[in-house]
Amino acid sequence: EMEKALIDAGLPYKRSEAIGELVAQSLVDGKIVGWFQDRMEAGPRALGNRCILADPRDPTAKDRLNAKVKHREPFRPFAPSCLAERAGEYFASGYPSPVMLLVFDVLEHQREAVPAITHHDGTARVQTVSQTENPKYHAMISAFDRLTGVPMVTNTSFNDNEEPIVTTPQDAIRCFLKTGMDSLALGDFWVEKPLPASAPGVQVE
Repeated sequence: EMEKALIDAGLPYKRSEAIGELVAQSLVDGKIVGWFQDRMEAGPRALGNRCILADPRDPTAKDRLNAKVKHREPFRPFAPSCLAERAGEYFASGYPSPVMLLVFDVLEHQREAVPAITHHDGTARVQTVSQTENPKYHAMISAFDRLTGVPMVTNTSFNDNEEPIVTTPQDAIRCFLKTGMDSLALGDFWVEKPLPASAPGVQVE
C-alpha cells in the first residue's frame, strides 16, 4: 500500500533495509523528517509511528518546525522521544513516560545540549521509548545516539496545524508535499526533497 501510494503520487523513492540509520543521519544533517511506520497510535500523542522528527541539539529546529511544517504559535514546545534506559541522564526523573503525558525538568547541565526540546521554563513533556514497546522507533533513536551521543529525537505529531494526525500513506504523502518537511520515511521507503518539477502537488517552502 505504501509503495503504491508513492507510485500513484509520481514520487521518486528508494527502499532501504536500514531506514532507521538513514533517518538518524538525515536528522544529524539538519533535515526535518516525516516518520510513518506500522499501525497508528491510539491516544492524544504521536508515539513513534506517526511523527515528524528533528535534531534536539539544533537551536533552530523549533522555529523551523513551527515556520515550515506545523504553522503554529512559536511559544508551543516540542517533545523529546528518549531511550527509556537513558532518560535519567537528561531528565529529573527516571519514571517511565511511554505515552508522553508527564512533564519533567530537563537537568540544568543538559539544557544547552538539547535546546529544541527544552521549554523556556526548563521542562519537557517526555516520551520514554523502550525496545520492547516500539523496537523500530527505539532502533532509530539508538542510531541517532550512536552518531551524536544524545539518546533522543525531537518528536511532533505528523500533521499540519488544525489537521488530524495522518492515518494512511496517502495522508502522509499529502502532508509531506504541502509542508516544508525535507524527507519522508514511509515504512522502508525513503523520499527526499527537492523533488522533480513534474512531481504533482510539490510545494517546498
